[in-house]
Amino acid sequence: MQKEALAELLKKDLVIGYVYTLDGERQEYYFAKSPSNIASFIMLKKEYADKIVLTDTLDRLILNTFGEFINRCPDQKLLREITKELVPMQMGDKKPDGIAIVSMEEAQAFWNQQEQKKAWVYCRIDAPEDTHGALKGQKKDLMDYAEQMGFEVVGYSEDLGSGMEFDRTGLAEVAKAAGEGRMDILLIKKLDCLGRNTAKTLEFIRGLEQLDIELYSPLEGEIQLEQSPYLSMQ
Repeated sequence: MQKEALAELLKKDLVIGYVYTLDGERQEYYFAKSPSNIASFIMLKKEYADKIVLTDTLDRLILNTFGEFINRCPDQKLLREITKELVPMQMGDKKPDGIAIVSMEEAQAFWNQQEQKKAWVYCRIDAPEDTHGALKGQKKDLMDYAEQMGFEVVGYSEDLGSGMEFDRTGLAEVAKAAGEGRMDILLIKKLDCLGRNTAKTLEFIRGLEQLDIELYSPLEGEIQLEQSPYLSMQ
C-alpha cells in the first residue's frame, strides 16, 4: 500500500481483525469500520480462517465468527447491518468489496517511520465529583489509544463539571500548552468532553486548527470541522 493511502487509512475509525488460521497461527489486520467492510473482510479471509475476532482500537469486541459465520455480535443494530451485506456474499449473489486492509506489521512499520507526534490528553465528566472513577477510565482509554496510534503523551489535564462553561482549569491548561507549541495532537474521548456549548466548542477547535493542532478521539477518529455533523450545522 502506498504511504499516502496508508496514512489516510490509519486516520479512520479502525477495526482490528484477528484471523486465527487453520494451522493455529494468528494474523492481525487493520481496516476502516463499516458494515460492508466487515462483511467483506470476513469473506476475504474465510479460506484461511478457523475463526475471526474483530475489535475496535480499545479492544472491545465487535464480533467473532466460526469461519465465515457470525457467532457473537453484541451490537444488534450493527449485526443486522452486517448480515444484510454478508448473506448475499455467502450466497454467491455479491462479491466482497476490494477493501483496504493493512497488516499489523505494516502499520507498525509505518508508525515507527513517522516522526512521533506529541499528544495532550484532556478528560472531562459532567459531574461535581468523580465518585465512580470515570476520569481514570477516560484517561486509560486515551493513553491506550495514544500508544496504538504512536503518539507521545506530553501532558494531561482534566475537569469536573458542566461542558456549557468554558472557564475550566483543565481546558485552560490545554490552551496554554497549545499556545506554547507543546503539542501536535489533542486527545479527547468524544467531542462533548471538550464542551457542550456548540459555538464555544467551534471557536476552540478553530483555534487549535490555526495552531496546526489535530483533534483525535478513539471513538470518532480525527475530528475535523467540515466532517462533524455536530459542528457543521453552525
